Amino acid sequence: MLKKLFLFLFTLTSIEAQSLSSTLTQRGGMHNALFLNPARLSSQNNNSEIKANVINASLSLSEESFNFLKELKSATSASNKNREISQLLKKNIGNTLSFSAHNFSSLSQTQENLSWSLGIANTIDGYFITHSGFGSKGAMESFIEKYKVLMATISLRKEQIDYGINIKAIEKTQSIHNYSINEMIKNSSFSDYFDGQNTQKENALGLDMGIVYRVPAYDFNPQFSFSVLNIGDSSFQDIGSLPSTSNIGFLLTPYKNSSLQVDYIDLFKHQKNQHFEDAFKLNLSQEFLNKQVKLNTGLLYNALSFGAEYHYSLFSLAIHSYKTKNFNQGKERKYNLSIALSW
Repeated sequence: MLKKLFLFLFTLTSIEAQSLSSTLTQRGGMHNALFLNPARLSSQNNNSEIKANVINASLSLSEESFNFLKELKSATSASNKNREISQLLKKNIGNTLSFSAHNFSSLSQTQENLSWSLGIANTIDGYFITHSGFGSKGAMESFIEKYKVLMATISLRKEQIDYGINIKAIEKTQSIHNYSINEMIKNSSFSDYFDGQNTQKENALGLDMGIVYRVPAYDFNPQFSFSVLNIGDSSFQDIGSLPSTSNIGFLLTPYKNSSLQVDYIDLFKHQKNQHFEDAFKLNLSQEFLNKQVKLNTGLLYNALSFGAEYHYSLFSLAIHSYKTKNFNQGKERKYNLSIALSW
């Protein structure tokens, strides 16, 4: 029981490594909402003071991935590394093992009808698929994708409509390799899988635009939103495009300190407008104890998601669980732990 509780508290984030916007917005609620719709900035800061999010970090793993990474570390430290790694791979043949880690630090301010934000995001998503050790796929496939993003956001409020725009400078790093058992023995730490001769790096610019319409004098305070992400020159020549994303959603506040948010996200490849993936996301939340505690539940990929958030002074702690599509397009449940420090 203690082991499962430890795993639940320390293995939990946002989604698959197919899109920067999807990576940072898998979880429901307002978590990194600027990456889904820049017009949301106006509702995140209620006073004219500058708000600093020094840390807004999260870590995600499935239970199988947590066990695999822990056992892989032990296997590479064993005296008989070849036998230990072979047994570990045999135990996990065909499984997709994944992890995600993210951080978004920013400064933001709202002055009357104008809001601005300047932030830096770092994300990393990794997938390992184990094999029998023979053939061209080797013992283990490795796919790792990292983004570093400098993002400036401007949001303008005019009557009942908020307009927003993101300008993003993006550095994308991708590592794809099929490892043999001997190569895995040589990797003394997890960082050896992230960088090296199998890594490609490129830079690009991205533009996001969005609007939020707040229906005046209406029960439940409905809001309708629409955004288009990664407009313009956001493609990478050698390591794949950054998919464009269109998002339609609405938000209701049926009771005090409660909200119901629904989003439909459609992804398509930037260069050819080829359909890539879509997702339906529903999130219901309720705040308690003077807004210090927030409970969430909802649906993502037709599976239940749930979580809890705690806010005290400058600190926030959040735990969430949801299912996401893995690298083989199967579904796996992930657990997300997020920690934030802001003032």
